[in-house]
Amino acid sequence: MSFIHRGDTKMKNAAKIGMLYVLPGVIVLGAFFLGHKSMDPDVDRLSPPEESIEIMEPVPAPSEEDKTQIEGVFGGPEYQYFPYRTTIIGNIPGTNQLFSFEIAVALYENRLTANSSMDTLTELETQLTPMILDQALGMSSEVLLSKGGREALKLKIKNMLNNTLERWGHKPFIHSVEITSFVVT
Repeated sequence: MSFIHRGDTKMKNAAKIGMLYVLPGVIVLGAFFLGHKSMDPDVDRLSPPEESIEIMEPVPAPSEEDKTQIEGVFGGPEYQYFPYRTTIIGNIPGTNQLFSFEIAVALYENRLTANSSMDTLTELETQLTPMILDQALGMSSEVLLSKGGREALKLKIKNMLNNTLERWGHKPFIHSVEITSFVVT
């Protein structure tokens, strides 16, 4: 008698395992199959098209009024600033002093083009950081602290950025470079 009872227990355990692991999968696959079958496309995508293609007249070039409206949507050129996230730090030659500065790059473009240019600068930021630092290395503290020295540094950085962008296949789009923070310690 105990043999029959053990067989019933094994059957019950197998049924529980089947209900626990197999039944949910069967339900999900069944629902997927029914949903898939209920979505018949209106047209067979593999059959050749039955409609003839209409030849449309060419679109005329936009008038000056249309260009003004388009410019109103995208905005005319204006200054956009890309704040360079990395602080540039270096040492002043022949001393134990350090300099650090932060820059913002000015672009003079419409918003759409400026956003694309800023994305380019974000992608290239890590490659451009050592090149920006190279522009300041070798300058004395007197030069770095003078207004003329910082103006010369801004111009060197701007020219280097535009030349590098052009070398790397981009349009040179940097209008100016502004030093937002400058410290000599």
